[in-house]
Amino acid sequence: MNSSLAMILMAIIGGLATLLGVAIAVYSLIQSRFVKVKLQSEIHKLKESLKEGFLYLDGLPEVSGRKKNVILYSGMKHYREYKYSKAISAFTDALMLASDDSERCAILNLIGLSQRKSGATRDAEQTFLKMIDIAEQAKLDEALSVALGNTGVVYHTLGEPHKALEYYQKSLEIAKQIGNLEVQANQLGNIGNVYKTLGEPHKALDYYEKSLEIARQIGNLEVQANQLGNIGLVYETLGDPQKALEYHQKALEINEKIGRLEGQTNQLGNIGNVYYTLGEPRKALDYHEKALKIAEQIGNLEIQASILGNIGLVYDTLGEPKKALGYYQKSLEIARQIGNLEVQANQLGNIGALYGNLGDHKQALDYFQRAREIFVKIGAKLKIEKADQGIALAEQKLAEQGQEGQ
Repeated sequence: MNSSLAMILMAIIGGLATLLGVAIAVYSLIQSRFVKVKLQSEIHKLKESLKEGFLYLDGLPEVSGRKKNVILYSGMKHYREYKYSKAISAFTDALMLASDDSERCAILNLIGLSQRKSGATRDAEQTFLKMIDIAEQAKLDEALSVALGNTGVVYHTLGEPHKALEYYQKSLEIAKQIGNLEVQANQLGNIGNVYKTLGEPHKALDYYEKSLEIARQIGNLEVQANQLGNIGLVYETLGDPQKALEYHQKALEINEKIGRLEGQTNQLGNIGNVYYTLGEPRKALDYHEKALKIAEQIGNLEIQASILGNIGLVYDTLGEPKKALGYYQKSLEIARQIGNLEVQANQLGNIGALYGNLGDHKQALDYFQRAREIFVKIGAKLKIEKADQGIALAEQKLAEQGQEGQ
């Protein structure tokens, strides 16, 4: 081969290599943009499905790096599909690639939410406290407000309502300073939840109504549904089941409209409780079973624990104590797993009442006393009174049995 032909071939090969390099670069750019568009779409879907103030995603829309975008997209998809363990794994990988504090806060927020939803409440506590530290140092007010609110939710779940109230109030204060109405609506509702736990229904109602007003102002249907349901719960406490039913049905309609499964299962359970109060246990059971099916579908252990306890109450009323006891124990087991003290105490009290009805007053006394200890710890005034009544009755029955045995 002569030198001129070799030079031509070399030039052709060089040109092809350049074209191939350009093609690869263009393809890589297209792929990166495609992945980024998919991530932005997933962020939008997540915002639409979680229109509450505890979601902070400001650090993510401008995320660069194809690998990181793929991981984040995967994590968000898993989260929306209720696959929380997979979501935690993906978000943890993404956190290692985070490039700034806003992005770190956004990813920690997602990790913490996934942990809380999966029942890993103590893990969520540590994640949100880390988010608070980063947000404070970086002066990210919105991230800080969200992190404080999420930490409040964790402490409320763990049976520390006064500590939860402290975090909610701090979050609300920052949200007012920066004009974030969504966070304000959410935290007003959360503060109402604390007062409901503390046995102050009228104070709770005031906060729920303030939250509902803001949610309507900004068109946030999810928070509206939450507060309508919460108001229904207050009316149940105040002895007005028909009014409670009206609010729970409105909340259910909104949750069905926006396709929010978690909200649907909550309201189905609430409606079941109202029918139980109204003396219609079979109708109550139907609603509770529908609620449990959805709660299991989405993997929400907190809701499952509550509904299992409610189903136990129905079977207790229907004269099936063994079946009732099985549901109470399942509920208690899950509540212990996720660290929910209030549900634990509720089920200990339910088991105490069941043993009392069966004439085993020694067992009844033991369970009522254990329930009371937890109610005192979390400051649930009305439930302490109820536990005291159970203890007094059990002690009376035991004294009567002792006299009969003499």
